[in-house]
Amino acid sequence: MEAVVQQLLEQRVVGILRLPQSDLALQALEVAIEHGLRVVEVTMTTPNALEILREARRRWDGKALVGAGTVLSALEAQAVIDAGAQFVVSPIVDAGMVEAALRADVPPIPGAFSPTEIVHACRLGAPIVKIFPAATLGAAFFQEVKAPLPQIPLMAVGGLHAHNAAEFLHAGADMVGVGSALFPKAAILAGELEGVAVTAKTLAALRHLRIGHV
Repeated sequence: MEAVVQQLLEQRVVGILRLPQSDLALQALEVAIEHGLRVVEVTMTTPNALEILREARRRWDGKALVGAGTVLSALEAQAVIDAGAQFVVSPIVDAGMVEAALRADVPPIPGAFSPTEIVHACRLGAPIVKIFPAATLGAAFFQEVKAPLPQIPLMAVGGLHAHNAAEFLHAGADMVGVGSALFPKAAILAGELEGVAVTAKTLAALRHLRIGHV
């Protein structure tokens, strides 16, 4: 688990996939990975998510980390882990999800909105805590929270895109997750994947960002 956590923190960016068609989902993932992203997340709200997850692991094993998102329970956590998820993400702090992932030696990343929830998730054993929705809280939230809680790695998710992700990293987020700005549903359903390529390349470059304070 430690090696996966280290990779997540080194890569800094997770591409979050939520699309209604399996074939287009895999095409979009392929474009993002081919243009530099090395961490992707298939949300459980995506139709046939488990099948997409299995196929993504088969195709890109060793090239990119593939995780599962919107995992709300221990049962769902076990299902995505059985399908090959290398990390498990949730918008909430669910103790069962965290415990199931830890038992399988897979990093859980529960979602929090307050310092109390962040510390609670950490005490459950989460090696990284997702802050959601991050844009609602603002980048300054990370700077303020990191002052008393510098030891807890935080992942900013919700409302992030290629133009503001660096701001959150500079403010104290250790990682960022980008969803619809990377995988725009309407464009992808229309067969337009060029935007995915451009955004993936921009986001992938953030792994080289020299972090400082805003």
